[in-house]
Amino acid sequence: SPYFGVEAKVITSIPFETLFWFQKNAADSSTESTAEAIRYFGDTLLLEWNVCDEEGVPYPTTGDGVLGVPNYDLVTSLMAGWIEAVTNPPSSSSAKLNGSALLEEPSMETLAKSSVPLGN
Repeated sequence: SPYFGVEAKVITSIPFETLFWFQKNAADSSTESTAEAIRYFGDTLLLEWNVCDEEGVPYPTTGDGVLGVPNYDLVTSLMAGWIEAVTNPPSSSSAKLNGSALLEEPSMETLAKSSVPLGN
């Protein structure tokens, strides 16, 4: 993937109304609708990310910061990954092993602030 290593920490615990709004805007490909969705994503849902400009300076985690990223495919892939994380959250029955110790179930805070890696 061209975006291997890109990570973002985003809020995934959202009202259904917000998810439906994003899905509706994804179907509407107008420039105004897309910019509004990107701005909302950056201002409201994006907590951290490691996306930097050519000089290595991170883009701000704001709507304007996300809109300032010149790679449209990167931004839309990130938002698609976010929608995937919202619609398919980690299963509470999927336990992870750390050595021989069973880790705790993910807390609501952990689920609300999931990390979305891009690429393999």
